[in-house]
Amino acid sequence: MTVRLAGPGRWLLALGSASLAVLAAACSMPASNVAPSGTMNVLGPVPAFEPNALPLDWVIEGKTSRGQLTVVERAGVPALKVINGQQSFVAVKPTRASLLATPYLSWAWNMDPQFSGVHPVRLVVGFHGGNPKSRGLGGAALVWPGGTLPPHDRAVVITWGESALQRGSITKPKSSTRRQAASRYTARGGRENTGSWWLETVDLSDIYRRAWPEDDAGLTRITFIGIAAAAGKPPSPAYISGLRLSR
Repeated sequence: MTVRLAGPGRWLLALGSASLAVLAAACSMPASNVAPSGTMNVLGPVPAFEPNALPLDWVIEGKTSRGQLTVVERAGVPALKVINGQQSFVAVKPTRASLLATPYLSWAWNMDPQFSGVHPVRLVVGFHGGNPKSRGLGGAALVWPGGTLPPHDRAVVITWGESALQRGSITKPKSSTRRQAASRYTARGGRENTGSWWLETVDLSDIYRRAWPEDDAGLTRITFIGIAAAAGKPPSPAYISGLRLSR
């Protein structure tokens, strides 16, 4: 489902307020748990996170500079502003969610035009358990082992492509080496679509099966969800809000 938000984005503002209430009630519970309703609010963001742009249960791999992760309002919508810089980084929320039980990832984004190619800011999702070649949490088949990110044997980056025609496409990794093992799913793209709020919902189980058809999706768990920014390109801000996992 995709909805273009017009005007001040009243629906998204309501979602941000609801996220604040849910997150405030969940302070005493493990942040990685899925609620009985089958939903998990990954990122509001809401003013309660200030002066920190991210909640304390998030982890970051790589280096960020002042101003690269901030809470702002974009066209009246509270959002996390992410700017790529000289070094790449990944910021994620650890999760313990079944892929088939909670397959839907929803969010809204408003992107500034990128210089060329794929936008440097993207979403990232880590998985574990479905890869038949993985030897478990201590196995060499894990992606980014020994880093600060939660253990995972598969990963997907969800991108804003250079062209709107790339929407829905999956690019598989050309190499199985650890840091090149993520598949890429293009959720939207095109300079003509930048500067506006877009609400997206993707089926992670469908993306996973298309990317790794030999894996057992029934054994797969989502181990983290977050945001990544690639180095090596001119700064191009992205605004993200209402990141939620649901069934």
